[in-house]
Amino acid sequence: MSDTVAKRLPYLEWALRFDRLGLAFVAVVAMAAASLFVPQPWNDILAMSAAGAMVFVHQGQSARRKIFAANQISQGLLSIAEDCIKLLDLDGRIVCISETGRRLIEASSTDVLVGFDWIALWDTPDAQQAFDRAKAGESVSFSGSCRTFGGAMKWWTSSFAPVVGENGKVTAVLCKSRDITTEVKIIDELRGNARVQKDMEDHVDAVFWTASADFRTLLHVSSAFERMWEMPISALEADETAWAQRVHREDMPELRSKMKSAVKTGQSTQSYFRLALPDDRTRWVRADIYPVIENGAVSRVVSVCVDATAERMHLQELHRLANIDSLTGLHNRNAMTEALVTRCATGEPLAYLFVDIDRFKSINDTAGHSAGDTVLTAIAERIKSALPEGAIVARPGGDEFTVVLPGVFDQERIERACRRISLACHRPIRVGCKSVTLSCSIGVALFPEHGRTPEELFISADMAMYAAKRAGRNTFRVFGEREKNDLARAHLESQLSDAIRDDQFVLHYQPQYSVETGELAGVEALVRWNHPQLGLLAPGAFVPVLEESPLIMDAGHWIIREAVHAASKLTTSMPAVRSMAVNVSPKQFRDPRLVSVLKQAIKRRGIEACSITLEITESALIENLDDAQAVLSAMREMGVRIAIDDFGTGYSSLSYLARFRPDLLKLDKSFVDNIATDAMTYTVVEGVIDLAHKLGVIVVAEGVETQDQLERLRDAGCDKVQGYLLSRPVPMERLVELAPVH
Repeated sequence: MSDTVAKRLPYLEWALRFDRLGLAFVAVVAMAAASLFVPQPWNDILAMSAAGAMVFVHQGQSARRKIFAANQISQGLLSIAEDCIKLLDLDGRIVCISETGRRLIEASSTDVLVGFDWIALWDTPDAQQAFDRAKAGESVSFSGSCRTFGGAMKWWTSSFAPVVGENGKVTAVLCKSRDITTEVKIIDELRGNARVQKDMEDHVDAVFWTASADFRTLLHVSSAFERMWEMPISALEADETAWAQRVHREDMPELRSKMKSAVKTGQSTQSYFRLALPDDRTRWVRADIYPVIENGAVSRVVSVCVDATAERMHLQELHRLANIDSLTGLHNRNAMTEALVTRCATGEPLAYLFVDIDRFKSINDTAGHSAGDTVLTAIAERIKSALPEGAIVARPGGDEFTVVLPGVFDQERIERACRRISLACHRPIRVGCKSVTLSCSIGVALFPEHGRTPEELFISADMAMYAAKRAGRNTFRVFGEREKNDLARAHLESQLSDAIRDDQFVLHYQPQYSVETGELAGVEALVRWNHPQLGLLAPGAFVPVLEESPLIMDAGHWIIREAVHAASKLTTSMPAVRSMAVNVSPKQFRDPRLVSVLKQAIKRRGIEACSITLEITESALIENLDDAQAVLSAMREMGVRIAIDDFGTGYSSLSYLARFRPDLLKLDKSFVDNIATDAMTYTVVEGVIDLAHKLGVIVVAEGVETQDQLERLRDAGCDKVQGYLLSRPVPMERLVELAPVH
């Protein structure tokens, strides 16, 4: 075989030129992922990768030691890299480059390389073609020569790896370029000298082999095969397929697929596989496979195999740091998210559980964080042991645990699973010389009923867990109607912020008529939401949510300014309408900016302050009597009129009429509804109106819907009325079309 092999030695040139991704490149890939590809100096990227690897590690001295260790690992990985490693944007320009790369390309500093068009360095179109394929999502290599910044001509073999963002699109390209100038020169010098080539192969750890295009005939195998495969080359002379006997049977299908793909596409490829060695030992091998094309067809295949065991170990360690909770050994949030993404993609049903330890903070506060770590470790082990095979358990952080249970779950099965977890957590835990007993609250969300994405399941289970907390802790709750409503309210609140920013609110105006003359005497400004998808929404659909959020202040200021602006228009178009009523919520009434906002709006529009009436509920007035009196005094001093809104639904103490001395009193619809059918209600309304008039207070009845109600209010001496009988709320332009009520 030696003569035949010697004839094939020139093919070594191919093997050396196309050496691909090395250990340092794998480390940089991991570090670039951890740094989210933000352009910054490599030292910062190393620090960020170390920090990212320790996500969710419990705070304390232990965490700092592990962050330091992870940082040292990253520093060490990059320091042994002998290649030019860089991150390119999608235009082929350098975002950042390693110091080794700067030295190899003979640049004065890394700063001068940032933004440099790296693809333009190459005369060969192979560089652009390979880069375009990397942007399309492939890992690809090419070889060629270019000049350094110092003017020297160098040969390089470069490998591209696409960087994919959270949206699944390629956001950048990682590149590793190896200076093979020396190897090329050596090959040139050694061409034709088979003996020297053989000596060199004997001292190189990589295995070089060349095979026919159909892989049936081995044309050349270097002597390093014996050391890596731990099999004599003579075994290949007897059976050219003997090498496959050492390849782990789980890895063989992918290796064969990659070999066939290289021949079929004419493109180089790479494969990792394990060698199953004697004494149950395993060695990882990286095979770079290069098809040799002659006369437009693949004539043979060249490959380089290197020992990748250390590389895989480092990669596994980086993966462990990024996906395993260091305290409990469970999955962390990142690993659980990936597991849920995979599970959701299958469409198979599952239950997602959110487990929160009740009152865990008291342990850290009273016994210290070390005791807390002991408890969390014990609970993690108990939860894991309480669950069936196939369950996934994670600790996303703090005293929270999440569980994925595959399969269809009814109420009974959910209750059984939650009970096992609760009992496991409730058993006493020994901490030093003390015994600690805890409970847990569990929220349950089902896929796909309560969410079709990991994020939706997170939210649903979290809301269900808080429902369990509200129910008294030490129980579980399944995401239900109340949680759906809470989620809808939260979604609505987020949209309300957009509504204020994008000016989606509009005002409609409900006419108020004089009972005596039937003429239009005033209007009440009522807010509407011109929702971009749902159309025009009435206040009941969103105002309750708005009033419970901080957004009520901004919305209230907008309503006041818009209503004052409308009042200025009415002064010109309808002089007889001298009252613009504006509702003020309890939160807004307590806002110290209320008086100044109203004063500035009136001054800007140049109207009389007495044309504005603020409608305030009884409850808002009596929550803080002293502050309420101060605000009312400021309003009266300004000239703004005050109305007590919804009179009769709150405390309804007639003494408040004398204490707050409003200008108007609005009878609630609940009185008006029964005034025509209930003599007692009519008597009460008549008495309130009479008392109000003796105090100089005007009475307005709201919610008038029938002619009988209107007549009874006229008999009782009511001053003004409003309601659907007379007119629904209308836009400003329709007010002038309204006829008097007779």
